[in-house]
Amino acid sequence: MPVSDERDDVLLLDVPSTGDYLSVLPTATAAVATRLGFSLDEIEDLRAAVNAAVALLIPADPGRRPFRRKSGDEPLKCRLEVGEEALQIVLSRPKGEPLPDAGSYQWQVLRALTDEVEAEVHDATTTIRIRQRRPATEADADTERHQIH
Repeated sequence: MPVSDERDDVLLLDVPSTGDYLSVLPTATAAVATRLGFSLDEIEDLRAAVNAAVALLIPADPGRRPFRRKSGDEPLKCRLEVGEEALQIVLSRPKGEPLPDAGSYQWQVLRALTDEVEAEVHDATTTIRIRQRRPATEADADTERHQIH
């Protein structure tokens, strides 16, 4: 599901795998979604989806605060790709614990919040891709209203 053919802008973030820094990811996603004209509800859904994906990639350590990892862990990588038709959010981490089963509650929530979501493990990296169609612009709506059907 690469968007490379339609990609206009790319934002790359490498974030330490701790709760103190992971909050940057939904905030950055919200900022990009705002610029693209997503509604407030859509932006909140994207923020929640990014949080859910992070929770899948970095499970909470019961002995520590949520998302707290041992020092020395690799950063979580985030790639926000802005395309003509969609915003794609790619979150990845070095392979660690396996992801929960695709039928789990966390996955159901993530699928309910997004247009498309997929996960893969390639080499030593686990990746979750979220794809959300961009909202139609006012110009698109005007064009649609004036088309003969």
